[in-house]
Amino acid sequence: MSDNFLEALKTFLPLIVVVVTGAIGVATYTWQENIKRQTEIVERRQKLYEDLNGALFGLILATTPAERRNIIAQIEKGWLFASDDVLAALFKYMELYDELWVQAAGNVRQLIREDKIARKNLEQSMSDLFLAMRQDLRRTKIPTNLARQYMHFYQCGMLDLN
Repeated sequence: MSDNFLEALKTFLPLIVVVVTGAIGVATYTWQENIKRQTEIVERRQKLYEDLNGALFGLILATTPAERRNIIAQIEKGWLFASDDVLAALFKYMELYDELWVQAAGNVRQLIREDKIARKNLEQSMSDLFLAMRQDLRRTKIPTNLARQYMHFYQCGMLDLN
């Protein structure tokens, strides 16, 4: 190697080290911020999905128009952070609920207590929604048919007459 090359290397090596170190720092910072943002989104969605879960059951149990309006307002918050798949499943659920509400003259709980087909349809719609939530937050291995098979309203729970 020539003396000129070594001299140039001596001159530019500190600059090269600073530039490479800076680039690594910027890349690391960008990566960390991206991970932080993704974590915040997942946490928001998890909280939203927990609230939606309660609201969906609350909607079935609601007895007054005011209760229903409040619960529907909670459900509509899904627009903020829910994934597209969750929103699609939520809209299907709400369409079915609305049909059942009209059919039941406002008492969906009583209808699903007495009508096994209506109950099964609502259970399956809810299982599709829960599965979409699980798939959004983490990759679930529960197949759709298994989720639909095991999702149901218990007689000792929401369907209890007391």
